[in-house]
Amino acid sequence: MARSSRVKVSMSGTDDINKLRLRLWGLTKKEVHVGMQGDAELAMIAAVHEYGSAKMGIPARSFIRSGRMKSRIPVGKIVRAGVTEIAFGRKRAGVLLEEAGRTGLDRTIKNFERIKQPPLSARYKAERGGGRKLLQRDKDLRESLTYVIKKKR
Repeated sequence: MARSSRVKVSMSGTDDINKLRLRLWGLTKKEVHVGMQGDAELAMIAAVHEYGSAKMGIPARSFIRSGRMKSRIPVGKIVRAGVTEIAFGRKRAGVLLEEAGRTGLDRTIKNFERIKQPPLSARYKAERGGGRKLLQRDKDLRESLTYVIKKKR
C-alpha cells in the first residue's frame, strides 16, 4: 500500500526547468517499502501479530502498520526538506530515499519495542494462566524489520 506525497518548490526564473526535472526524476521512479523479510514461519508469526487470529483467540498487535502510521509525520518532514535540497542540487534522490527508509524503519522498530513494554503484570499472568509470551520469537521479528527501495510499478 504505497502512499505518495506532494511537495511545492518555488524557484526563481533563472533556474533551468530541465535541470530541475532531471534532478527530481529519480523520485518519480522509486519508492521506499518498510516491512519485514524472513522465512515462511516468521512471516506467519508476523502476520498473526499484525492481524490477530480469531480461530486461536489471538488479538491483533500491529507493529508494522502502526509503526508506519507513526512514521508518517517525520518522514513527511524529511521528504519536504529533501525535495527542496534536490531541486537546488544540494542532494541526490537516492540519498533522500535512504533517509526516508531509515527514518521509517527506526520508527517501526521503536513501535515494536513499545508493544512489548511494559511486561504483563503478575496478576494478569495468573488470571490468564500459562507463561505464554506476548511476542514469540521477538528477537527474530525485530531483526527481520527492514526497508527496501524499489522501482515503482
